[in-house]
Amino acid sequence: MVAVNRSASDLLLFYGGQASLTGWTLVAAEGRDAERFLHSQLTSDAKGLAPGTSQQTALLDRGGRIQAFGFLSRRRDSFELLLPTEISESTVQRLEEHVIADDVTLTIVDTPRLQLALGAEAVRLVAGDDEHRIPLEIFGSRGFVTWDGDELDLPVVAEDEIEARRVLTGFPRWGDEISAGVLINETTLIETAVSTEKGCYLGQETVAKVASGRGAARAPMLLEVITGDTTGSELVGKRFASDLAKKSGTVLLSARWEDTVFLQATLVRELRVQDREIECRFEDGPTLTVRVHSLPYLSSPQPEAWGRRIELRAVKEFAADFEEEAIDLYERAIAVSPSYADAYEALGVILGRHGRYEEAIELMERLLEVDPLSVMAHTNLSLYYNQQGRIEDAEREAAEAMRVRMRREQNEKELAEAVQDQTESAAADRERRAATFRQVLELDPDDALGNFGLGELLVDEERFEEAVSHLERALIADPRYSAALLALGRAHEGVDDLASARETYRRGVDVAAAKGDLATANKMQERLAALETQTSLE
Repeated sequence: MVAVNRSASDLLLFYGGQASLTGWTLVAAEGRDAERFLHSQLTSDAKGLAPGTSQQTALLDRGGRIQAFGFLSRRRDSFELLLPTEISESTVQRLEEHVIADDVTLTIVDTPRLQLALGAEAVRLVAGDDEHRIPLEIFGSRGFVTWDGDELDLPVVAEDEIEARRVLTGFPRWGDEISAGVLINETTLIETAVSTEKGCYLGQETVAKVASGRGAARAPMLLEVITGDTTGSELVGKRFASDLAKKSGTVLLSARWEDTVFLQATLVRELRVQDREIECRFEDGPTLTVRVHSLPYLSSPQPEAWGRRIELRAVKEFAADFEEEAIDLYERAIAVSPSYADAYEALGVILGRHGRYEEAIELMERLLEVDPLSVMAHTNLSLYYNQQGRIEDAEREAAEAMRVRMRREQNEKELAEAVQDQTESAAADRERRAATFRQVLELDPDDALGNFGLGELLVDEERFEEAVSHLERALIADPRYSAALLALGRAHEGVDDLASARETYRRGVDVAAAKGDLATANKMQERLAALETQTSLE
């Protein structure tokens, strides 16, 4: 059992930390055909990878079974692979077997120990093209891995905290959660390492066939222990049953997060529904009630949301007269979210207050690259130029601020008109579709598709009572019509029949999960959870 500390999460969110990255090896891929070759061999999108970025990747056999996994990163004219050390040589050999007439050279790089830097400050530090740093997204954060031998000026994140984050993000360890011969659809790599946009790669046909069907029979999920006595660690490796499946799954790992025990486990298809509560019975062990979560449970913050969180902390520091701390935070907000305009504006204002006009002007120019219609950027530039005695420049920016304000008003007017046109077009399209479904029902009043299609349109138009009739008829014709169950639940909610809505959603979750329609099952489980929360608050 490993535990992660909330303060460690705050550290990575607002500042940064470092840890050793052991068991990994760097491989350089060079040559004029490196991009095309790697794109054809690996599951990730080498052609779409921008310089200075990286992505998880995997190497499969023709049957879609994993042979290797790691990270693929791109520099301007070359690539690098970060691979588990124990399979680095065999992976290079396997790739080289497919080099026919390609100009590609694969070389294992002899590096000092690898250091991992994560968090907002790490993102700021990795800016620019450093030949000894690879940007990385891992363990629910972003940062970089480095091997330059220099000490990083970041606090050390304890190994057990890194391991807990590994459990909660579903990042696999070679030889433990994944190994050669495992179908990639049965691992978390199917979500993180496989591009659905690229062309062919070895094993693609099998991967696509499983994904477009009912999905993998078993796959990793995270189980939040709600009731039951366990530390988690004593259950690792043990199988469990439930009311829905005798062989429901096997526990792979455990972790504690904010005083809650989590189990990472392989789970059968029927149970892989987000937020579903199930009872797990362990032979010669406890009976636990758990809530199912998709992996990753922890994920890297989205750039704008991350920038906003950091900015809010910066506002607090500024209000407490810790201006240098606020400046550092604003710089990190910009680093993690380069398009977050508010951070440029706020930092520019602080620098301007301290007479640091050149820096403030540079920030406003960067803001205009992000938002060319920023009125405040031109207004602030006018102010800073005026303070520098650059009167002509100040007047030019003041006039530009006025022009941009007028342009924004015009854009807002045009947007409102476009939204109105789109609304009217959508209404006309719904009416055409409704007419088509009514024609079908004139020929066969019990047609499942016709009743579902018309019922769903009526739900969208908030004509809920009419919708209920059509959707119920669709389900008489096809009781396993999971999309119709979702629409019927929405219709019951619309007429405020919440008891029927909950009953419909419960039935729908079971039906959809059994069919492998997990997307629809998850939507109904989400609505069911919301209704039950609403009931508990009343």
